[in-house]
Amino acid sequence: MRGISKSFSGIDVLKDIDLAVRDREFVVLVGPSGCGKSTLLRIMAGLEDMSEGDLLIDGLRMNDVPAAQRGLAMVFQSYALYPHMTVAENMSVGLRIAGTPKDVIAAKVGEAARILQLETLLDRLPKQLSGGQRQRVAIGRAIVRKPKVFLFDEPLSNLDAALRLQMRLELARLRRQLDATMIYVTHDQVEAMTLADKIVVMNAGRIEQTGSPLELYNHPRNLFVAGFLGSPKMNFLAGKVRSRTANRTVIDLTVGGTLAVAGALPGLSAGDKITLGIRPENLATGPAPKSYASITGKALVVERLGSETIAYLGLADGTQLTVKMNGGVTVNPGDDMSAGLAPEAVTLFGPDGLALRPARD
Repeated sequence: MRGISKSFSGIDVLKDIDLAVRDREFVVLVGPSGCGKSTLLRIMAGLEDMSEGDLLIDGLRMNDVPAAQRGLAMVFQSYALYPHMTVAENMSVGLRIAGTPKDVIAAKVGEAARILQLETLLDRLPKQLSGGQRQRVAIGRAIVRKPKVFLFDEPLSNLDAALRLQMRLELARLRRQLDATMIYVTHDQVEAMTLADKIVVMNAGRIEQTGSPLELYNHPRNLFVAGFLGSPKMNFLAGKVRSRTANRTVIDLTVGGTLAVAGALPGLSAGDKITLGIRPENLATGPAPKSYASITGKALVVERLGSETIAYLGLADGTQLTVKMNGGVTVNPGDDMSAGLAPEAVTLFGPDGLALRPARD
């Protein structure tokens, strides 16, 4: 995708999108509702025209190529199954319309049914299937076409939590079996983190950052990416630069405490305001070294999830701090708690919201 833009009635919904997807790569487009990810997927599929830019598949320009000739298969959020057709008929409908020989159709449907564990359901109607089974039939309809690329538009959003987990595991297994290129749209960052080779984080029609799941999780480019990826999401604390040398930068936190970070922060001066980000699991709740900044707050809500406990602390300036602890930790609403910030565990963001990369000797 090169310079792709899209406008509806003068409103820009996609703005200068540049993105390359490699052969056999699983790419997940993620972002909040209305960010343009589904529109971008529909442009790839040929269901929407772009206002500007070029789409190339295997080096060939696809802008004016009809959807049916692009060699792509799309799985929609709704299952879009024909209620009067059996599972086998739904999976083969595209092949039958194309005039594919019956023996070839039978072989392809049989192979897809084996991969998706639908072999015993081929004679059933959609109303006799569970939500997860219906979604597998929709995926099977795509598999029998043997496309160059699979496009998924939020395929799990209509399923309950247990089925979403099951289907997520099945999609991961399916990806390994098919060894195919897949582009997947979701607003669920857990799906993005667990399925993707590469995540594309979108916001307001633009790409904010592209990279591997752990790269984006550990090294977010800006405050938006840092806050979007992660469950619970990253904590943000206000701070001010006290001093800066070639070897370290000292930061005073608005809620109290001082943190000395190794390395200089280019472009900053004493007195500049910055934001510190730290993941809930990286906060220390026991005795902490002197190099840590200590923050004290009151536990407002405590969630005991068995293997882990999550406490939401109210701080003096009204900020809420999320702390993720071992499930055996005893803490109750109303308790005073201290949390320690390790200098090496924080991500620093400048006044423009972009992550700061310390310059070290």
